[in-house]
Amino acid sequence: RCCSSRSTAVEGPALIERTSSAAMPTFDFIDPKDSQAANGLFAARGLVAFLALLAFLPVLLFFVQAETVSKEAESEQWFDDADRNLGDTIWGVCQMDMQAIGTCSRSDATTDKSKCLYLVSNGEYSGGFNAYKQACVKLGFVPVIIEDQIQNADVARLLGDHTPAWIGLEQVGGRWRLSATGAEPTYTNWHDEEPNGRGGKEDYAVLGMGILKPVASAIFFAALLASGCALTSVVVVCVVCCLQYYALQTKSDGMLSCLSLCDGCCGFLSCLGVVESLRESLTGESGGGSIILVILRFLSAVMLCGMAYVGWTLRTKIARQRQPPHASQTQVIGNPMVLGQPVMGQAVMGQPVAGSVLGT
Repeated sequence: RCCSSRSTAVEGPALIERTSSAAMPTFDFIDPKDSQAANGLFAARGLVAFLALLAFLPVLLFFVQAETVSKEAESEQWFDDADRNLGDTIWGVCQMDMQAIGTCSRSDATTDKSKCLYLVSNGEYSGGFNAYKQACVKLGFVPVIIEDQIQNADVARLLGDHTPAWIGLEQVGGRWRLSATGAEPTYTNWHDEEPNGRGGKEDYAVLGMGILKPVASAIFFAALLASGCALTSVVVVCVVCCLQYYALQTKSDGMLSCLSLCDGCCGFLSCLGVVESLRESLTGESGGGSIILVILRFLSAVMLCGMAYVGWTLRTKIARQRQPPHASQTQVIGNPMVLGQPVMGQAVMGQPVAGSVLGT
């Protein structure tokens, strides 16, 4: 019983040690400090791989933004917009009561047959919101009044891809009013976070934001490109991790040299990125996130340069250990010759050998 308990006490820590070593690879060098440096180098390489995986987070944000912009482009809701100049005329929607004309010869009727709708193209007038209202009046119509969801769908159907388009709603004295009557609207269909009055100049309502469709496509393409770059980065980093593990296990000084040179080059490029970020921050070319970008690039440069230094140091020590010993340090096995003492049967400089006469 005593022996069995003693063996259990010895086996427990050994089991824990084997389990911990299996969880994290360790590298054995002659100098324990070199072993610690190798373990730290591989851990830093693993951290780089983890950071490469985190690069997928901005990619996901790209896709989310593309989806958001795409929904805005397909939306039939309202947005507040600023006035337009002569070179940036957009379409607009006018209306006339069905009872006034009896039939809609030049326009489409609403589903409830109460109004005739007419789409004023940007070729029929030039200017902003006031020019749109004048164009409606000139044609015998008034700016459209949308009174319910069904009429909103009718207007969106008439517009098709010609959005954004003016509707008869404007901000007067800080309150939104119908352009045709001056009364406050009884129905609104604002998009989320609208009206926001961005810049203090968005005083007119538009329906739809089809102009954002090319923007959504561009963001989606950029997200695909970024995902490809992130995936390539992860694959490269994982391959480098495997090479680093193999180089430290086999004590390959050549492979450590290549990895250290690569780390040094990447660290140098990161330093250039830090300088560029500082320049953009000082000149005001970048936004408020420039300081964070500088810090991240600086930490990346420090890590890469540190990995290059540690890897090159280990490579140098491995190369020295593999060099053959110098001839002066070689010992003769069996009968070593002591420097300064004569060997039997060998002449010593300046002394005669037995059996010889000096000078003959």
